[in-house]
Amino acid sequence: MATLKTNISYDIFTNPSTIWFDIILLLLAGVAGSIDVMSYFGLGHVFTANMTGNTIMLGLSIGQGKLSSSLHSLAALAGFISGAFLGALMVESKAKNWNTYITRSIAVEGFIIVVFALLWYRHNQTQDDFSLYISIILSAIAMGLQSAAIRHLHIPGVVTTFITGTITSIGASAAKGLRQGFKQPEKETIEDVPVAKNLEQRIHLQIMVFVAYLLTAVFTGWIENHVAGFLPVLPLLLIIGVLVILLLNRHTIPNY
Repeated sequence: MATLKTNISYDIFTNPSTIWFDIILLLLAGVAGSIDVMSYFGLGHVFTANMTGNTIMLGLSIGQGKLSSSLHSLAALAGFISGAFLGALMVESKAKNWNTYITRSIAVEGFIIVVFALLWYRHNQTQDDFSLYISIILSAIAMGLQSAAIRHLHIPGVVTTFITGTITSIGASAAKGLRQGFKQPEKETIEDVPVAKNLEQRIHLQIMVFVAYLLTAVFTGWIENHVAGFLPVLPLLLIIGVLVILLLNRHTIPNY
């Protein structure tokens, strides 16, 4: 198997031209989009991936005197913060590239999503508050873990859960490209992260992340209207796709 910084065309962690690293980011954005729609429809109108929207929902609930709704939002915030804290403990002291610690963080996220899917079916059958709050907290922890892992990579303008930031970055990158040129290499990119080496590539990736989040949300909404019993299957398949790609390339990940 190739070692770090070689040019094997199918090595997702060493070849800057590969699309596989981008696919991982798009799949993770899809997980976030799907989880957000599911939590809004099925977990008391909260967002467990998008804390901007969740904070707005919290403010509305408090302002309208809806105690139960505000507790849903508080549970989501607490879960997300806990997940981000746990994710940071796992990855922040490590090198600024994709390494085995980030892979482990994503694996923990995948395990939590499996448990979340099982609880989703339990909640649909029983409608009890216990499974509702545990589902909110677990899905938010999973999204906090993902946010911490992607943040650690320092890919400029790309966040798979904070879609408002990605949209803002598309505009900022386009303005910078008009001033300085879209083909100029980006100084702030990390050498060992094979993605977005110039503004043109960065904008393409930012747009793809936004579209992945949006289309997954649309598809999740369609599933909710037509085959609601399959709702938890979509984020499971997406995160499994990420883990399969990582497993197949485990020998090229530093510190494995």
